[in-house]
Amino acid sequence: MNALLPWAPRFLAVSGAALVASVVAVCLPFWVTDLDSEILSVVTPALQWLPFAVVLVVHLAMRPGMRFWRWSAMGVRPGARRGGAAGGARGVWGAGPLGPRAPPTALGLVEFAPVEGAAAAALLVLPLSIVWMVFAFGEEIGWRGYLTSLLAPLGFWRSTLVIGGFWAAWHLPLTLTYALDGTMPFRDVVSTTVNLLFAAVAISLVRWFSGSVWPAVFAHAVMNTMGQFAYSNLITPLTSLDDGAYWAFFGVSWGVWAVVLAVVTRRIPILSETSPAWVG
Repeated sequence: MNALLPWAPRFLAVSGAALVASVVAVCLPFWVTDLDSEILSVVTPALQWLPFAVVLVVHLAMRPGMRFWRWSAMGVRPGARRGGAAGGARGVWGAGPLGPRAPPTALGLVEFAPVEGAAAAALLVLPLSIVWMVFAFGEEIGWRGYLTSLLAPLGFWRSTLVIGGFWAAWHLPLTLTYALDGTMPFRDVVSTTVNLLFAAVAISLVRWFSGSVWPAVFAHAVMNTMGQFAYSNLITPLTSLDDGAYWAFFGVSWGVWAVVLAVVTRRIPILSETSPAWVG
């Protein structure tokens, strides 16, 4: 395994701190005034481009002589070489929001209750996912693009957990804003944060299998769209659950995630294509 480049920790610290600070700055007015947190739903798509913007600015400041697009893994050649693996991984994580929810539903923790129009809504999942790739691209260029290339010498698990930790912390001010406003229960802040950590591993899988950021962009968009579809159309609202049933639901779901990830990640290759030696 290659050694981490000497400037990598500083780059990560600067870009990670800037990303978290930027979201805190956006959310701070909602914490100290009576602004309606629903306004955040309007600006959230723009916030998804912050990772791209911040990483690009830090790159230009710290490594101006290096090619940003290659470090961001935007090339398609490695993805083409590993197209079979990337396609299989995309299929697994496209269904990811549904699979972990099936066991708790089968156990009766929630009721399988498709709403009227669920079939029609299912037909919109793929088109909406393609549209949402525009916003997922802004996130993934930073997280699973540039920063994954930067930390690849740490190996899959260490690099993924570091980036996933920053990713979850980056979302935390937003969920806290909704919770403080009463729009979101505080228990949802915890469950959303844990879900993000599992999702970080899932999305990193397609990045490592394919050697390209594009499968990660697609996986991110599909997981978001499929998750919203499943919660809104297929099962009883989680807001109706008491705390015991709520945490039992997520406990079983996370257990499924953990088992599947443990099995799939045993096949993660050590990809020189995703290391700084390749991208730089």
